This record gives sequence, structure tokens and C-alpha cells, in this order.
Amino acid sequence: MCPGFRLGFLLMFSLPGIYVAIGQPELSGDKKLKLTDLGRKIENTISINTSGREFENIKATTGKKDIVYATGLTINGDKLVPKEIKTRGQSTLYFRRKSFSFSLESAASFNHGERTETFKKFYLLSLSMDRNYCNNHLAFEMMENSGLFGLFYSFCELIVNGRSEGIYLVIERPEDWALKKKNSPLVVRRGYDNKIDKLKTGEKTDKDETQKYMTCFRDIYRSINKYDGEELFRTLSTWLDTDVYMKWLAFNFFVRNGDYTDEVYFFIDPVTFKFGIIPWDYDDVFSLAPHEGIAESRKYTGGKLIFSTEDKLDIKIATDQYLYEKYLVQFRELLNQLSPEVLRKVFEDTYAELFPYYSDSEIVRNSVYDQYKYADLESLESRMHNLYEHLMNYLNTFTNYLENYTFIHP
Repeated sequence: MCPGFRLGFLLMFSLPGIYVAIGQPELSGDKKLKLTDLGRKIENTISINTSGREFENIKATTGKKDIVYATGLTINGDKLVPKEIKTRGQSTLYFRRKSFSFSLESAASFNHGERTETFKKFYLLSLSMDRNYCNNHLAFEMMENSGLFGLFYSFCELIVNGRSEGIYLVIERPEDWALKKKNSPLVVRRGYDNKIDKLKTGEKTDKDETQKYMTCFRDIYRSINKYDGEELFRTLSTWLDTDVYMKWLAFNFFVRNGDYTDEVYFFIDPVTFKFGIIPWDYDDVFSLAPHEGIAESRKYTGGKLIFSTEDKLDIKIATDQYLYEKYLVQFRELLNQLSPEVLRKVFEDTYAELFPYYSDSEIVRNSVYDQYKYADLESLESRMHNLYEHLMNYLNTFTNYLENYTFIHP
């Protein structure tokens, strides 16, 4: 049986929302999750005072961005002065619980375990489309352990006019991480058809330099029509950190991310002068199919280990044998980094962080306004056990597959 067909056979049976690898043994006791209250407290609280009527109008408005005029703002006990608070996002604007972008006069402090960071600008994500509010956190923590993700993130309760608005996620802005922390001269958000949705440059980046980097970005996509095999790989590697990009692509397959083509930022590494990436938005992980559908994706992938083919670069990686084998090397590295011990810790840590929020009925009652409507500790535990067991089965399945894969190009 050829490798592609064998893997396709392993993945053809499914439960709602997630592929299931068949023929896997039940997890032994030492590998099962232990989801318990570890005594964690609510780490972050943002409290806003504003006009009650105006805020109710913001919650009732759909598809339109608004400004929150705050008369008072307290973040983790510190009284702060906002420059601007506005709603943000696209799909989440159609939900009652909106996501927000904050700009402050002075920096706010946020906590995540032993880590504390300060920001004048940050995003506050409502997680309205994030089932059980754990998808993004699980994905971010797995990517941290794989060297793919460096943004600060942490759960937070939002309180407006003394009333809880539910579980949110504070997250560092990708452009700030790239331009300020990494001293990158330029960061762009990729859209569909290799177009640019957003572009930000450093204070010292002039127009000529910006044009040079944008030409490099376009050359990535021009090259896939000009070259093949080893020559294409060498050419791509002059402009792009191909190892990181391919590992990110493998991660999206491993967690079945249904929407990632336009959910990634590219930034220039000031040391290598190549494009690195910043992953973004993991609401749609553990999906049955990519957004374009299984049939459309399989036109290019067949039984290959690539989930979505909405981007031309990803299609080329799936269809060019030399690039695909380079990709499989990164997939193997990803699986080595996401060991059973790492995965277990990621799930147990995420549960422990969510526990104090779920234990507060006033906080979780806001779930009725979100996509999945229902959130309690029992449903959280059940889903996390289910997802963890599937990922452990995938880990075993794909590790065995790659160990037995016959590479054409050494």
C-alpha cells in the first residue's frame, strides 16, 4: 500500500469536528490527562466604566467597528488613562461580546504564570468563536514549545460598569512584537492570493527599503512559477525561513486548523534579512475540513500531510516532491518537540488556567452570547480529554508514518 493511500485510509473515519486515526490503542494510565484545580487565580482583570446605553448599543451592533468612550479604566488594580478603545476583528463583530483594541497613555501590566509584561497597546480577544475558550491557548502553548510563537497571551476577565462580560484573551499585537521586540524593519499580514492585508514599517525604514522587502515577498511567489525541486528550495530560502514556515504548515495539519492562509504575519528578521512568521488566530483548530473543503484540498494533497491548499506556496510544497520531503523533515521535528509529556502539560496547564474563570457563574453565563452557547467545567473536561486523546493518537500515527517513509531525496 502506498504511503499516501495508507494515511488517507487512516484518516477517512471521523467524529464531529475532528479526524480520528483508527486502530490506535487506548491511552494507558500514565499518559492520561489529570485535569485538576491547581489553585490558580484569575490572573488578569480589566474594568471599564462607560455610558451604559452606549455600551449596550455597541454589543447590539453587528459588523461595524465602534469606539468605547471610557470614563474610567482599571487593569489589574492600576488606574490607567486610555487613548483609545475600539472594537476590532471581522467575524467577531457579529457577536454580542466584541473584541477590542486598546491604546493607553501609560503601560498596563499583565500576568501569565511567572511571566509579567507591560503594554501600552494590546488586543483583547472575546473568544466568541473559540469553543470552550481553549483552542487559541492550546495552540499558542504548543507552538511556544515548538519555537513557532513568541507573543504574550493570557486569559482575562472583562468587567464593564461592574458587570462581567466573560472570558477574554489578552494578546500582544504582532506588529509590536516584530517591530519593537525583534527590531524588524517591516511586518506584513498575508491575505488570500498572496496579497498583503496589512503593512507596518519601523520608524527608520524608508520607502526604498520598504519597496525592497515587498519585492522580496512577491519574489517568493514568482519563484514557484519559475523553478522546481532543489533549485526552488534554494531560491525560496534566500527570502524565507523555510524551516519555520514548513514547521508552521505542519502544525496546522497536526491540529487541523481550518483557516490559516490569511492568519499569518511575515516579518523581516534583522539578523538573517529573511521573512519569518507570526502565527495568528486559532479559533478553527480541530476542524473536520479546511475552509475550501476536503474535495478541493485533496485535488492537490491526495494523502499528503498538508491540510489546506488555499495558498499557492502551500500547493507548491504539497506537489513538488523535493519541497514536500523538506516539509516532512520539519514535520518530524515538530512531532519530536510535541512529545507526550509536552502535550499533557499543555492541556493540564490550560485547564488549570481556565478553572477559576469557569468556577465563577457570572463569568461563564456570558457564553450564551457566543457561537457554541454552552460552557461549564464538565463540558470543558470532556472536550479536553477528547482532543488530547486524538492528538496523542495522531502523534503516534504520524511518527510511525514518518519513520517508515522512504525519502527519494536524501
